[in-house]
Amino acid sequence: MIYLQYCCFCIDLRIGTFIIAISDIIMDLVFGFFIAIFGESGEPDLCHKLFLTFMFIHLISAVLLLIGALKLRPGCMLFYILITVIKVLSMIILIIADLILQIWVPIIIFYVVMFVLGIYYWLVVYSFYAALGGSLFI
Repeated sequence: MIYLQYCCFCIDLRIGTFIIAISDIIMDLVFGFFIAIFGESGEPDLCHKLFLTFMFIHLISAVLLLIGALKLRPGCMLFYILITVIKVLSMIILIIADLILQIWVPIIIFYVVMFVLGIYYWLVVYSFYAALGGSLFI
């Protein structure tokens, strides 16, 4: 397993986790609003509605991540780690479905950006979780 020593090559993992939690909260709100409004031409289908539900749950996990990083509690961070894996896997399905259905291109670009950032954020948070002594499952 890849473990990072720093976030963005120079930032401490704890500060990086704060930044990730805050940026994830902002991204979940902005991207969720954008997908709800513009996905499927203003009327999200079932797949997009499920993804919006996952984004809301991910928003809750990002708040727990912020609390866990503030209080140095790996238990709070574990929920974020698990939900981010589900979110990244659901983005793969949505990207493929939107490419097949030829949905609006900016939505696909947002999914790809969220996918790449989700993987990197997951690596940083998992590395900090491991550094705090959380039980390693990967």
